[in-house]
Amino acid sequence: MKALAVAALAAMIVATPAAAQVVDGKKLFTSRCGVCHWDPAKPGEQARMGPSLSGVVGRKAGTHPKFTRYSKGMKDFGKPWSEALLASYLENPRKTVPGTNMAFVGLKKPEERAAVVAYLKKPR
Repeated sequence: MKALAVAALAAMIVATPAAAQVVDGKKLFTSRCGVCHWDPAKPGEQARMGPSLSGVVGRKAGTHPKFTRYSKGMKDFGKPWSEALLASYLENPRKTVPGTNMAFVGLKKPEERAAVVAYLKKPR
């Protein structure tokens, strides 16, 4: 019984950073990305100034079917969004995808980028 309690406590401690990262990612998404992009955790997905980011991890850049205003740079980029590629884009969008229209200076802190990527890849 005691061993089970210790194992449960250890599992909670190990799980906490990832859970905290997703919470931080939601806050960062809301404050930094939510002005232009629909929150993927909300029902009723809609395009805003930018496309919805629901299901973005693994999707080919510039291909969300409900968004028609992609820049030529984003359409021509054509790579699927991996976690690493999203992190690079979040750091410096115009360097990662030349010709993008996204007017965002980027997230300079690696932990902020990791938190937003973790939030975006969270299953819904």
